[in-house]
Amino acid sequence: MAEGVVVPQGGGSKRGGRLKSNSLGLILLIFAVYILSLAGCRPSPVRLVPPAKVDYLDGQASFSLRGPDGAVRFRLSFCYRLENQARLELFDPLGRLQTIVWLKGELATLYLPADRVFWAGESRLITAEVFGQALPARELARILAGRWSELEVDDGWELQVDETGSVVSGKRADLSFDIKETFAPGRVPKTVLFTSRDCMVRMKLLKLHFNRPRPESVFQPSIPAGTRKLAWEEISGRWKK
Repeated sequence: MAEGVVVPQGGGSKRGGRLKSNSLGLILLIFAVYILSLAGCRPSPVRLVPPAKVDYLDGQASFSLRGPDGAVRFRLSFCYRLENQARLELFDPLGRLQTIVWLKGELATLYLPADRVFWAGESRLITAEVFGQALPARELARILAGRWSELEVDDGWELQVDETGSVVSGKRADLSFDIKETFAPGRVPKTVLFTSRDCMVRMKLLKLHFNRPRPESVFQPSIPAGTRKLAWEEISGRWKK
């Protein structure tokens, strides 16, 4: 009689079921450990405490503007010297440099590299076109740096605070700002919404640094030879397109 191999009935399927169950449990355990490790590695909120004295302020921000001429978004790179000087660079969504603005007290220079045109005149014309009301460079820098006492005492802003004593908004004439988000521990604004009768500006800081000195040349207009000078009426609105 031929010999054969006797296959146990049912035992193999039970062992297979136990192996599948154990494998599934191991996978779930590994997944749970992975999730917990991600939670433990989650970066803590960025802490940003301004020094007692701020002379320079620089960083990057996303900037969106809604006004009578429509809406525009761009990336902003800025450098302020708090004695009322600033250099602003505007980039389009593809990272191309569109505009450079130099501000010095009541004077401003606006340069469009791609068009090789520029304008020079009163800074209030530029800031009023953006914010709906003139906003000196020094005051915007103080808002971004959280220099509230100087903004209130020196510049005449009315400030509102919450129950913890943190500034949450400010107003002067027809221009106001609301702090939507702050860097920890809560003194320096991260997202600020400016509103006026005709304009709304949302500014979200992506990077911010204090007191990194810059050479004087950074704040001096540098216009290439052959660049054509335009009147304000010719360049107004053009720099935002």
